Amino acid sequence: MSIHTVSEELFEKLCLARGIGCDRIPEGVRKTADYKVFVGSLMLITEVKQLDPNHKDMKLAAVWGTADSPCVVAPSDRVQGLLEEGYPQIKSSSEGNRPTMIVVYNNSGDWNWIDKFTVVKAMFGSFGIVFGLQPDQTIAVAGQVYLGRRKVTKDTFRSLSVVGVLKQEGADVIRLACYHNPFAHIPIEPASLSRLADAQYIHPNPHERGFVPWEPKKIET
Repeated sequence: MSIHTVSEELFEKLCLARGIGCDRIPEGVRKTADYKVFVGSLMLITEVKQLDPNHKDMKLAAVWGTADSPCVVAPSDRVQGLLEEGYPQIKSSSEGNRPTMIVVYNNSGDWNWIDKFTVVKAMFGSFGIVFGLQPDQTIAVAGQVYLGRRKVTKDTFRSLSVVGVLKQEGADVIRLACYHNPFAHIPIEPASLSRLADAQYIHPNPHERGFVPWEPKKIET
């Protein structure tokens, strides 16, 4: 029997506190997700991942809070790696007919800040400004869009319904923010997640051309 990670223990506590069913999926020969989560009539296949300290984090821990303290960073590449790891597991366990969620948790130091920008960059790619040559031969801004290193698109990661970000605020306060995949084969109605999620977001068309805002829209439920 596998040992629960910090993030799994926190996720189970969150579900228990909110009266939400959370059944562990038995491990088998094939890749499986961690949980079947029951929110009312909704059964959500869920995989829980965490950022653990790497060599750089261990070095930063020694100076965190001192005059040499690092700035907070957005570990989008590392979060994207967690999505890559978790995707085969939720896809296998959902068998194409259940909504899914990958939950990520920062267990690697306060300087690794998993906020809205971190998550949308991990999902939709690097965000940047596009310049173009005008008829008068001047260079002007032609757009702002998500560029390379896209992971979630209309052709990829469509078995993923939601990305969740788990945070512990104080000894007894655990919160979950959810980011909906606008391209999901099986989307989740935001109202169905309102008992589990403290906040929900969606970027309706992240790969549109022209001037695309980086920030996802908050969903009011």
